[in-house]
Amino acid sequence: MLSKVLYYFEELTKIPHGSGNTKAISDFCVDFAKNHNLKYYQDDSNNVIIYKKGNKDTAPLMLQGHLDMVCEKDQGVDFDFLTDSLRLVREDNWLSADGTTLGGDDGIAVAMCLAILDSDVKHPDLEVVFTTDEETGMFGAQALDCSHLKSRRLLNIDSEEEGVLTVGCAGGARAELLLPLKPHYIPNNGNIDEDCFRVTVTGLIGGHSGAEIDKGRLNSNVVMGEFLLYLLDNDYHVRLIDIKGGNADNVIPSETVATIFATYEGDFMIAKDLQFLAQEFTLDTVIRTDPDLIVAVEPVDVPDDDDLTMMLGTLDSERIIEILSSAPNGIMAMSTDIPNMVETSLNLGRVYVDSEYMHAGFLVRSSVEDEKQKLLNRLEALAATYGGKLVVDGVYPAWEYTRDSAFRDGVISVYRNLYKRDPQVLTIHAGLECGILQGKMPGLDAISIGPNILDIHSPSERLDLRSTERTINLVLKILETL
Repeated sequence: MLSKVLYYFEELTKIPHGSGNTKAISDFCVDFAKNHNLKYYQDDSNNVIIYKKGNKDTAPLMLQGHLDMVCEKDQGVDFDFLTDSLRLVREDNWLSADGTTLGGDDGIAVAMCLAILDSDVKHPDLEVVFTTDEETGMFGAQALDCSHLKSRRLLNIDSEEEGVLTVGCAGGARAELLLPLKPHYIPNNGNIDEDCFRVTVTGLIGGHSGAEIDKGRLNSNVVMGEFLLYLLDNDYHVRLIDIKGGNADNVIPSETVATIFATYEGDFMIAKDLQFLAQEFTLDTVIRTDPDLIVAVEPVDVPDDDDLTMMLGTLDSERIIEILSSAPNGIMAMSTDIPNMVETSLNLGRVYVDSEYMHAGFLVRSSVEDEKQKLLNRLEALAATYGGKLVVDGVYPAWEYTRDSAFRDGVISVYRNLYKRDPQVLTIHAGLECGILQGKMPGLDAISIGPNILDIHSPSERLDLRSTERTINLVLKILETL
């Protein structure tokens, strides 16, 4: 079965399918259903349900994963996620992509489901649900019309650690802080090029803002804010021309780039140049989790795409620097009920400026609804302090642990018989669609499983193939037994 799973996974990687760009991969699944004479449903959000009649007399079962992937690439990699196929790299037991995210989250679930639908295996009636835009706010699951589903047992395949049954997760929300700007426009006459610099923060590991928020990894957007504040504290006058960091709210950003004007206004007898300050700051900031941090400053010409260059004033520049360096980020609270479990966190995943606003995108997570709202209120207060506003969307509920679960007990029994040991049963801080589906389908009994996938949401993402084989075998045994 593994070879069939990998065949479909490779086919999926040929189709660009980042969040918001799921029509082609959705149509691929519809074409699969047509070619295999299977009933299907496709909605305007590109969600797809494929139905297959069972060959055993038990209650119907829903298999579920999401079609979209996080699009991240290494610095300098020539790759267009809107048009290019992923370049797969197989080394021994590991599958990765050359310089980009792999999309194992959650392409491996889709591939497993297609392989099962394309096989003569023992199973109950199946409702295979592929949702969209999970990575940006679970918008597909929220839009799904669940009247098309009869199952009250859900096997979600969107976890990344073999041997773990996930039975609950945090709720979340996307929040965008919008800071209005009044940019100036300067002629590109070359007179002030000597004060123009590019600042880059690179070398960070990044990663999933839920599953890896407890690792204490540096956030490049925060580091950039702290470095620019460091320049202000060392008597530099800083004005921003441009800043951009991160591509997704649910990814801990690993690279941020800013173009600035910087002039020294202090005592020249004790002045330190920008390159020296960057080295000094890096030594003070680097930590064990991100040993390869690089903060670099290099002179650049004033951007000359047009006759005029946008430059922010002193007040706007300093407001942006203060927000980036002081905004809450990372773990806010640990669970008092579950040892070593993050309760509440947020991630400053994106920042950029245009001619009207600075945009700062956060993903807020909490297993306690009141704490999630308190953190959103805190961000709203931060925005108001600097004359901005907060726009919240993509709100999804926590998936609360169910004390009594016949389906969970059955899966534990299958796992125990197959591997002669018990699985771990956990709740997680990352978000899963099970909570949304449970809210729409009263009585839905859900668990989530998956193979080992390391460093998801980063270009270092890699899939454990032996673990994948064991996981598909577990799924087949669940279908056969329950």
